[in-house]
Order: sequence, then C-alpha cells, then structure tokens
Amino acid sequence: MDCFSLTARDFSRRAWLAATLLAASCSRSKPLPIFNTVPPFQLTAQTGEPFQSERLGGAPWLASFFFASCNGPCPRMNTAIQQLQERTYTFKGLQIVSFTVDPERDTPEVLAAYAKRYRADPARWHFLTGNREIINMVAKDGFQVGALDKEQSHSTRVMLVDKKGRVRGHFSITENEEPAALLASLSALYQES
Repeated sequence: MDCFSLTARDFSRRAWLAATLLAASCSRSKPLPIFNTVPPFQLTAQTGEPFQSERLGGAPWLASFFFASCNGPCPRMNTAIQQLQERTYTFKGLQIVSFTVDPERDTPEVLAAYAKRYRADPARWHFLTGNREIINMVAKDGFQVGALDKEQSHSTRVMLVDKKGRVRGHFSITENEEPAALLASLSALYQES
C-alpha cells in the first residue's frame, strides 16, 4: 500500500498529530498574535506545594479556568485537556495549568482528587488554588477573560502562552476544529526562535 492510499481510519492519534505538525511546519504563516503578558503569581498546587509562575518560563504552556464542583462545561473542557495532555508529550517542556475560580472550596486535597479523575500527569498538569485576588488578577489582567465573581462564571477557553509569558491564543477545545487549531498554533510557537 502506498502512502496515498491510506484512509482516515488508518491514521492513529500519533499519525494525526504528525500530519497536523507537518502541515503547520510546511506553511509559512504570519506569527501568532500577542495579546497580553501574564503577571507573575504564586499560588498553591494540588500537591499542597507553592507554585510560582517563574516555574513556567522557558517553554510554552496552556492555561484554563474551572472549578471542581462544576456540572456544566468544566468536565467536558477538562476531558478535552486530558486528551491534549496525551497528544502533546512530544512538545518538550510543555506545561498545563488549570486555575480554580472557587478557591474557597477547591483546596489542594479537592484538586488532587480532581486531578486524579482526569489522569493528570503531576509533572505536567497543575491545578492551582490560593488567594482569590491573585487568581482574579491572573484572569483579568493576564488572560483578559474577565474578573471572577461569586457565581464561578469563567472562560471555557484554553489559552496558549509562550515561553516569555505572553498570551498567544484563546481556543475553545470542546469544539471539533479548535483542538487541531490549538495544536497547529502550539507547533508554530515551538518553531519561533
């Protein structure tokens, strides 16, 4: 069988990712936009350990907002992020950061159980809680997704951040086309010098 006679079913997830990356690398598109810079922060990870934003420097990272007791879009979004986690091991140093919008209830213990539910790799996917004002600053000033409120309303997009802490894209990964767009943008970001 030659390479042109493969059907869509013949492609595994790895082949799909390779094809996406190849397509992204072959095209000479304009650089990704720069939306804003995420301010420095210190919060607490699901392990109970302090987590400083400086830890994310040197490689691109993905960010999202959620809360553990959400019965709406958060489970769908985190299932999609879990799938992204599996598809992005080839991106050296890539981290995933999920900020709770309900820090009063989402303690490190609650977040640890939540992370386990989504098979989060603790070396790559961090669930953060802490001071509401700091989380609000990160959401509003860094990602420009609005201030947090008592209703736990939040953005359901995944943000792509470059190694300098600059937001380079917002993606709704629960929609069919967006995961491919995020992966292509991530590939482009890794190719930037």
